[in-house]
Amino acid sequence: MMTSPAWIEVDTAAISNNIAVVRRLLPETTQLCGVVKADAYGHGVDLVLPVLMAAGVDLIGVTSNDEARTARALGFRGRVIRLRTATKEEIEDAGDLLIEEWVGGLQHARIVESAARSTRRTIPVHVALNSTGLSRDGIDFGTTAYRADLAAIGRLTALRTVGICAHFPCEDAGDVAEGAAAFRAQSAEAVALLAPGGLAQRHCATSFAALTVPSSRFDLVRIGAALYGDTSAPVTGLRPAIAFVSQIAAVNEYPEGRSVGYDRTFVTRRASRLAVVPVGYGSGLHRNLGGRADVLVRGRRARVVDKLAMNSCVIDVTDIPSVRIGDEVVLCGSQGDEQISFHDLERASGQIAADLYTAWGGLLPRRALRENRAAPVRPSAGGPLVWR
Repeated sequence: MMTSPAWIEVDTAAISNNIAVVRRLLPETTQLCGVVKADAYGHGVDLVLPVLMAAGVDLIGVTSNDEARTARALGFRGRVIRLRTATKEEIEDAGDLLIEEWVGGLQHARIVESAARSTRRTIPVHVALNSTGLSRDGIDFGTTAYRADLAAIGRLTALRTVGICAHFPCEDAGDVAEGAAAFRAQSAEAVALLAPGGLAQRHCATSFAALTVPSSRFDLVRIGAALYGDTSAPVTGLRPAIAFVSQIAAVNEYPEGRSVGYDRTFVTRRASRLAVVPVGYGSGLHRNLGGRADVLVRGRRARVVDKLAMNSCVIDVTDIPSVRIGDEVVLCGSQGDEQISFHDLERASGQIAADLYTAWGGLLPRRALRENRAAPVRPSAGGPLVWR
């Protein structure tokens, strides 16, 4: 029984659909990495990973050891790439999780090697380049030391280079194409220095790039947001996989001229019926949604009118007179023929929708829609995990 006044619903069938949509757009030679960082973008690794496994996805991207640990506990025996630079303590703690580490330059490579030696293992690594101009991590070919740095990384015997990587800073097709061209040339030189004769995969494309600019795909693509139905790429057929649901907790009538909520940011212009929804910025809804966002109740849109409190917000239901306490409220997702889309959230908040929904799953109860729940995938039999 659901006792929380709000919850997150995850449509696992939508995720399965989205995998199929993405795969149809990729060449067979390009491997798909399913990104489950940030607890699967708030959807829950425990709910998402069985869908990926059922679809035959054998490479995932994580950022935390906990995500990798959950994946292994669920029986995932494929490759796991960490999609950021990790601390020495994290790498040492990874132990038998067999995470392929993201290397952000020579100094970081030495940290990774130190962790490898302290745990008596050889660690597969993906060496980052700054070909795209993100300038967050990675080796920049504009410096005089880049060849020496790459050669030095190649001499670290506790590391084995299995990938050369980069990340795009903009969702703009022209910018992506330019960055992909630079990465093509620079990664070829990096492979020659780091893994001569080896099988290092080259990768830089996330959802937008992979689905918009074919030249960015290389050997594998890292698909995150598109798995969950969220991308600005011009792709049809993707379905949102998350819904934020609550209910009406109170309804009251107020005369014209009453201020509403903190800082009196809204004043009624007529006699109004206002309803309280028991979610606020403590539930992962930014305060700037006040006066800008809509929700759905009884299949119709209602505006959030107040400056959100920590645990509640006020919606104007004057034009929906049938609203009653206990009615379902959808803050993201569908109800009847209406939908609060990711685009709606972005327009209201001024931020990418992922800035909101990645937090929801950690703040609210989360469940898979029963009618769409994927069949559980059992751990496969066999010996211990080994690097491949």
